[in-house]
Amino acid sequence: VHTGGAALAAIGLCLAAAWRSQQSIGHAAEAFGVLGRCGRNSVSIREVRRLAQAAGRSHGDVAASMSAKMPAPPADPLEWSVDDVRAADFMGSASYAGSLCRALEQGADGEEYQQRLSAMLGHGDGARGFFVTYLTDPALTRIADAPEGIAPVVASALRGADLEVVAPLAIMNLAMPTATALAHAAKGDEAAAARSALTARRGLRVLQLLASDAEAGAPVREQLRRAREAADETPGAGADGGEWHQFYKRWKYGDEQMAAVRSVLDDALGVSAR
Repeated sequence: VHTGGAALAAIGLCLAAAWRSQQSIGHAAEAFGVLGRCGRNSVSIREVRRLAQAAGRSHGDVAASMSAKMPAPPADPLEWSVDDVRAADFMGSASYAGSLCRALEQGADGEEYQQRLSAMLGHGDGARGFFVTYLTDPALTRIADAPEGIAPVVASALRGADLEVVAPLAIMNLAMPTATALAHAAKGDEAAAARSALTARRGLRVLQLLASDAEAGAPVREQLRRAREAADETPGAGADGGEWHQFYKRWKYGDEQMAAVRSVLDDALGVSAR
């Protein structure tokens, strides 16, 4: 988990705010889980704040103006070849994810879509770009929120994903919105709290799917255990445990937030243990 610098990959997306829900820079970070090494277009949260303060503009305004740099998504996701998907940087991947996820939500199926989704989840920028849409778009009820579970086409691609990228990302995509939902609720912003809660619910589903898988589950469960140990007052020993401890420290979560994070990580571990 490369949390040093807490980078938001290509802040132009960094908010589905400009794109969808007018969220804050902080919520974009938690919603997307795009921390660490996110490619050539990475921009730090500190830099966005600096730009906003210098110009007398809100974080959302800066994110919105930078979002204009995002490439337009293809009308049909099959317009991109599998090689195009593999080669896309974060900005391109985030844009493409909207097109692909909408097609899947509308019932598109078949090997061509599966190949492109697997290609997205096979590299870091692609995985982060996918989660930007998949975890936050409330319209994706069929492929993300169905009572029977994550849509098979998505589940299959997740199981075959690059776990060095997706495993820590999945944990962040659960811990961060869980903590942020409480912060929004404390400020009386129920709409923002609901958006964070949606991201957390979907993040938990993704993590449970990965952690309970016969083949992919072992490294995911190990990451989960380390993240859970680090969420205690005395984090577990080891380099990874230390990085997770620094991750929590960096975001300055309060006692109530950390209790909620421990609870949801326990939920994920409980499912994976069965």
